[in-house]
Amino acid sequence: MNWDTGTWDSGQWDQPTPSEYFQPPKPKSKMKRTNYYPSRIGDQVNWLDNYAVKLPIHGPTLGVIAADITASVNDAKYANYVLGTWLSAVRNFSPSTTDAVDDVLTGAGTVAMVLPTFTAPALPAGVSAAIPGTLNRIFALIAKMKLSSAMTEAIATDLGIIGSEATEKTVPKFITEMLQGNGCQCVKLTFYKYTHMGVYIESRRGTGAWEFLAIDTESPYIDERPLLVAGTPEVREYRMRFWDKGTPNGDWTDVVKVTVSP
Repeated sequence: MNWDTGTWDSGQWDQPTPSEYFQPPKPKSKMKRTNYYPSRIGDQVNWLDNYAVKLPIHGPTLGVIAADITASVNDAKYANYVLGTWLSAVRNFSPSTTDAVDDVLTGAGTVAMVLPTFTAPALPAGVSAAIPGTLNRIFALIAKMKLSSAMTEAIATDLGIIGSEATEKTVPKFITEMLQGNGCQCVKLTFYKYTHMGVYIESRRGTGAWEFLAIDTESPYIDERPLLVAGTPEVREYRMRFWDKGTPNGDWTDVVKVTVSP
């Protein structure tokens, strides 16, 4: 069976009740998103809904104890609520806060302001607020289930977990193209960030040190810096790594060199 890169075993593992998966994660512990988990929020909501429905069906077959199934289903349903119902309500509420700020600063009237108050939508019946790390725990449980000898391609497809962390892209991909700019050439960097939020770009010129160039979430990025010495061609080097939630992460790409002419 080679539908996935996981190594299958007996399908059971020793664990207390509840298992260690559902203890709070260690500080700053991060788990990479797996390539079966969608990048679009709307698709994530649907994935979590499917997982919550299908885990009670397939979990027992894969050796997951009842307490872990219950906890993981609640994690999925709570994450679904936050990404769907709650986030939509927050976004709908946001314009009223902007209007209120405008009224406070530049509005008119004789009655004291009453600032809008956001009321979160109620949790769905049977769902409770979860501790941080819902996806980390879900991904950990999925990794355990993939080790089960009872795992089949049909079950994995039904759960929506085809794929593995091993196939996740470890670095961005980018290509360079020369454009004619104002006074000298510009360098167009067309990049592929895959499922990440953006890329963190550094550059080096001549014998100088690597320097931060940009954080970009939409390709392409265009380097329009003037030449260090006007009229003199220079070699520029570029490298990138992923950027997510304010932090550069992952390995650097290979260095790409270009010559920029006047």
